[in-house]
Amino acid sequence: MAYNQPRRKVVVTGIGVVTALGQTLDEFWSNLLAGRSGISKVTSFDTTDFPCKIGGEIRDFDPAKYMDPKEARRNDRYTQFAVAAAKLAMQDSGLDHSKVDRERAGVIIGSGIGGMSTFEAQSRNLIEKGPRKVSPFFIPAMISNMASGIVAIEYNFAGPCFTVISACATSTHSLGEALRTIQYGDADVMIAGGAEASVTPLSYAGFCSMKALTTNNDVPEKASRPFDLNRDGFIMGEGGCVFSPPRCAVRSPMPGWSRTRSTTSTPTARPRRTTTSSKPSPSRRFSASSRRPSR
Repeated sequence: MAYNQPRRKVVVTGIGVVTALGQTLDEFWSNLLAGRSGISKVTSFDTTDFPCKIGGEIRDFDPAKYMDPKEARRNDRYTQFAVAAAKLAMQDSGLDHSKVDRERAGVIIGSGIGGMSTFEAQSRNLIEKGPRKVSPFFIPAMISNMASGIVAIEYNFAGPCFTVISACATSTHSLGEALRTIQYGDADVMIAGGAEASVTPLSYAGFCSMKALTTNNDVPEKASRPFDLNRDGFIMGEGGCVFSPPRCAVRSPMPGWSRTRSTTSTPTARPRRTTTSSKPSPSRRFSASSRRPSR
């Protein structure tokens, strides 16, 4: 499709989520409306020596509900989340994937860091047992594009299939790329979203060393407060969310969750400015005085 031609309409027809707040869309949404929090004490590893001891940890997740148990063992936890979310999204959409033109259907599922738990486990094998004990599935399980590949294999999709990595914006950028892929005629159906499984010792150690994670461990459900004057860091979480399938609206109106029109990505970084003046600038005085609204 030429870029000067009208863009095709794109509709999101299914949503799948696997989160600490719920492992189905209905459970997640009802807990969200009730104001519940998915943040709790981390139980998957010993946090005794860690400044941050809380996170959005998913408990009682069974990957065998969504993929072959043998296949699940070969893949990292983040890929398991992605497959689960993708299957839930496809069920929600009601699309019969066997009737889709496989050459015109693809997958873009991003992950900020990929198979972190696999990386840690195989690093221990190398150090403690030697190179012969490193799993042959180490590299495939660790790389960030494996989730897209496994989901594409699951549905026999042979269209565009890759991953997007842009830290905390990964999933949003994945949706944007899927949108453009359909708008410009490269595909008719795309499964898109993101998955992460970074509630691990090395991830926590790295972010704690940066002083990036909260240390407000006493009241986990109130520790996430990004716009509060006394905020002290963010909270790590894990899970997967997939929109499936963002697709070309072949009829109007087409049933679905939403119609998506455009996307963009811009940097938020600003150049650091230095000043020789000891007096705060007007903008800094305003910022400091307006942090908390007056009562």
